[in-house]
Amino acid sequence: EQLLRQGVARPVEELAGACAALHAEEHHREAHALLTAFVRVRAPEDAARLAGADPRGLVPQLLDAARAVSGSRERDLLHAFRVAGLAGA
Repeated sequence: EQLLRQGVARPVEELAGACAALHAEEHHREAHALLTAFVRVRAPEDAARLAGADPRGLVPQLLDAARAVSGSRERDLLHAFRVAGLAGA
């Protein structure tokens, strides 16, 4: 729990690197937990900035994480992705 809080407080660029490392090591559950905590506490615009680091990989993962939080969070994230030009990712 504390590690998740510390992780989501990090700059978006660092979090993108952490997610890539977790997936490279096949720690998918941990990556999902980190992204779920991220979308729960950070602004949708932050999630769009994060997704910009790897749109093909992070857009679907962030949407799954947002869906786990709530339907309204997923809608907010979809809107932020559209505004950031990531809707087709």
